[in-house]
Amino acid sequence: QSQSLARECCKHHGRAMAVDEASSLNPVLQPPLPLAVNSAAHCFDVQFHPRQPLLAAATITGAIELHKFDADAGTSELVRSLSSHKDSCRTARFLPAGDSADGSAVHIASASASCFTAVTDVESGKKLWKAKLAAGGNALLPLEPHRFVVGDDDGHIAVYDVRRKQPAVEWAENEDFITDFALGSDHLSLCATSGDGTLAVYDLRKAGTKGLIAMSDFQEDEFLSITIVKDGSKVLCGSQTGILCIFSWGDFGDMNDRIRGHPMSVDAMVKLDEDCVLTGSSDGRIRVVSVFSNIHKNNIIGFLGEHGDSPMERLALSPDKKLVVSASHEQPAIRIWSTEDAYKLRSRKLRRGAPSVAEDDDSDSDDSDDEPQAKKRRKGKRRAPIANAATSAAKNFFSGL
Repeated sequence: QSQSLARECCKHHGRAMAVDEASSLNPVLQPPLPLAVNSAAHCFDVQFHPRQPLLAAATITGAIELHKFDADAGTSELVRSLSSHKDSCRTARFLPAGDSADGSAVHIASASASCFTAVTDVESGKKLWKAKLAAGGNALLPLEPHRFVVGDDDGHIAVYDVRRKQPAVEWAENEDFITDFALGSDHLSLCATSGDGTLAVYDLRKAGTKGLIAMSDFQEDEFLSITIVKDGSKVLCGSQTGILCIFSWGDFGDMNDRIRGHPMSVDAMVKLDEDCVLTGSSDGRIRVVSVFSNIHKNNIIGFLGEHGDSPMERLALSPDKKLVVSASHEQPAIRIWSTEDAYKLRSRKLRRGAPSVAEDDDSDSDDSDDEPQAKKRRKGKRRAPIANAATSAAKNFFSGL
């Protein structure tokens, strides 16, 4: 039955399929989206402009492409290409300019494989600021108009303030490439996932070892994506083997729940609301996943769309959360989807006895007849399981907040 569902999902691009519709093969909705956007080169990252119908795509050539789109008309146009880096631009994020009284000016912060991070003005294309990284940049998260954090291939993390060249805060606690960031609800705690198989939490106010609030035990799996849900109480980490690992805030020693069902690695993830996330996997599909939902519990509840068999690089939500954009390997590299289907799936009650997309999602057992097919990634140095001292310190730290 799961195979027939997969065939139907491939047949209906852009139509969300509920778990219990596998037998009837009826789409939930047939919107004019997705809108396909071709990039001039391989795309690593894509983001929505905070106010305009504009996409920023970080490409392998080092350029950041700006695509104007009209979701209603189904059209897109390349309006500008920013020459931000000489080597692959792996990640780019819109960064509101702090020197604008109304915040109308927008800059783009980016990081590249050539070990540089830069800030570029969207309108003029002028490079306003740049700094040298310890290794190739791999993850970036804006914090404030002048501040953002970058993680590199060697596990170093640095917080930059564009009013100075040197990092404001640095950490070197991870032993492999940094894959993703999420900011805690207190806006002081930075969560970082890494190829070394750990979730690390840092205090943005403190540098070095003093800034490490907690680090999970080694999970024997690479963490590739992260988001925080349930009003800041649950941290979700997408893994190389396809399992969504769930940590409780303040208790980061080991995961306390997991969601199974992704056949391959979970490379991208965005929060739709406090009970639901969208995931992008190496099999090219965007899934709708409920998290501690009153209706669906912890479960994959349907598919939003897919890029064929091309691995997913990035998912990003529009500011109003009505659209989600995905970036994948083959052209068209970028697709824009309506999230209306995902909201309907999240609110829809399953028919009694209907099959679940995820198997054993409430089980913590690792027994399985079929090993998940994982996308091969660069393997770095593996760390031994760390002591629980950091975890104990974390509990004391968060109890005081």
